[in-house]
Amino acid sequence: MVSTKYVSALVAASIFSMASADDSASSVVSIPTPTASVALAAMTDIGCFSTAVPLEDHGSWTYQTSGNCQPICVGLKKPVMGLVDGTNCWCGDLIPPKKAQVDNSSCNTPCNGYDKATCGGPSKWWISLTGLTKNHIDYYDPASPSATASKGTPSPVVTIGSTVIIMASESPTGGSNKGSSGPNKAGIAAGVVVGVVVLAAIIAGVFFFLRQKRRHAVEEEYRRQAAVNSFVSGGKLHTSNSSMTDSRLDPEFMMRRASNGSIADNEDYSRRILKVTNPSN
Repeated sequence: MVSTKYVSALVAASIFSMASADDSASSVVSIPTPTASVALAAMTDIGCFSTAVPLEDHGSWTYQTSGNCQPICVGLKKPVMGLVDGTNCWCGDLIPPKKAQVDNSSCNTPCNGYDKATCGGPSKWWISLTGLTKNHIDYYDPASPSATASKGTPSPVVTIGSTVIIMASESPTGGSNKGSSGPNKAGIAAGVVVGVVVLAAIIAGVFFFLRQKRRHAVEEEYRRQAAVNSFVSGGKLHTSNSSMTDSRLDPEFMMRRASNGSIADNEDYSRRILKVTNPSN
């Protein structure tokens, strides 16, 4: 049936949408350690910030230090790096907003890999320049048109055995901050739920439509059959009524042979009439 094919197509579309949502959710690249030896310049400390926008999180590592984070960002061709919670390394193209800078004492969490140094603080990012370029690096300005443009996508990573190779990114700008993954996942989940609800509503609508159509067909067949039965019953009743015995006929006369005579319309045969016959005849 056409409706079955239509429902099957909707189910396939829903599965494809959920698969695409899973691919979007898994697009965050985790690079716990550098995978290539690159030339490193001296780092320049900027300070402590309450947000990492527009930097991108590349995951945590048990032995995290600034010396581990720097080659990761340089390998991604990112001039700005950030460390937070003593574990996570962030990379980007711009320094977080100037107004988000806080007192340096807020970044007091020791690095996991070297407790003599600090790697940010609790939800506070220690921002440094990686030394990738000697050019001036601007602060991120959310109000500028360029800031609202495409934020780019994480650099693709190819894993061969235990080696992770960082591919060159086509996007000139960084990703999102640490908290942005929450709303994205919530949006994806909401989209999947809405898709499932809409699909269920469509399937229910098709089911009730087919049920109602079948019910109308049965009712129409019943009315058609009833009309035929009524017509047939009426014809039988007419034939039966037309064959009833005329009340004027004498019962004994009806028992005679048909050749004895016919009924005269001007005589009453409902009563027996005594007639006098000539005995001489």
